Amino acid sequence: MPELTDEQKAHRVGRFRKMVKYRIWFGWVFALVGASLLGVGLKEDNNPLVILNGVCFLGYGLYMVRQAQRALKSLS
Repeated sequence: MPELTDEQKAHRVGRFRKMVKYRIWFGWVFALVGASLLGVGLKEDNNPLVILNGVCFLGYGLYMVRQAQRALKSLS
C-alpha cells in the first residue's frame, strides 16, 4: 500500500472525527429511546419484554457514547 500524504491523512482523520461525532449523537438518541421504553415497561403492567428492550437500548446507547468519546480522546 502506498504511503499517504499528510493532506490525505488529515482528510481521513477529519472524516473519522465527523463519524465519531455522529456516533455520539446517535448514542444519546438510543439511550433516550431506551430510557423511554424502560419507563413505559415499568409503568404498563411491568411488561418484561419492553423492560428488557429498554435496558438493552439504554445500555447500548451509553456504550456508543463512551466508545466514541474514547476514540475522540485518542485522536487528540
